[in-house]
Amino acid sequence: MSAISRRQVLQRGSSASLAGLAMLLPPELLRRPGERAPAAARRRVAGEEHWLVFTRHEAAVVREATARLIPGPYDDPAERGHPGAREADVVRFIDTMLGCLDHSPQKVFAGGPFSNRAGWPVDDMAQFIGLTSSQAYGWRIRLAAWRQAYRAGVVALDDLTGGDFTRATDTERDRALAENPNGFTTLLFGHAVDGMYSVPEYGGNRGLVGWKDISFPGDVQPRGYTASEVSRSDGPDPYDPEGPGKALVDLIRLSNER
Repeated sequence: MSAISRRQVLQRGSSASLAGLAMLLPPELLRRPGERAPAAARRRVAGEEHWLVFTRHEAAVVREATARLIPGPYDDPAERGHPGAREADVVRFIDTMLGCLDHSPQKVFAGGPFSNRAGWPVDDMAQFIGLTSSQAYGWRIRLAAWRQAYRAGVVALDDLTGGDFTRATDTERDRALAENPNGFTTLLFGHAVDGMYSVPEYGGNRGLVGWKDISFPGDVQPRGYTASEVSRSDGPDPYDPEGPGKALVDLIRLSNER
């Protein structure tokens, strides 16, 4: 059975369905890594960064776990030239999200109308909009559940890899993540995708690496798009007769025949 890269998985489905698909793939099917992260990247986790919610160890585990889910060039030689969760600083996005109510105003809704990425003199999106009391209450409940899930998830990943996920081999890490302990890998994958491709004001997509890798122009207001760019915005829609599309068509056909 030939190996496939995680990037191929990312490219072939939506984020809503990928987490479940990832759980079905045995670790040996996923392409094994080559280079490990440089020592400088590991030292940053070891004690030179400040975290809102994570302990140093929790941040290290989340960084290495998300790097297995969305690998970059240091995590898989097949990804050379393609940044992953490590390069996009997804762990910073997740920590910022989990601690978003600790900011004033709360770091939940980026303002606007424009960033400074397309000629506007200031980044209005760097100023966040305060929450109403009911919104803050809802977020407190949501974040309490997520914080607990991350605390328990890190412990579970450590346990599944002999006590310390950060010291495990990449194969051991993949097997632990494939266990999806209490649904943690599914939660982590969704947040990793968010951090990879969200606007950088939320802490991820550092240097716009996620957008650049998929050739997404990002927010271009107030410059905007030309009429021609709008009409061509979707681009071609390739159809793979042997892919998910065929499975969906077969399902619809079977349904109609009943």
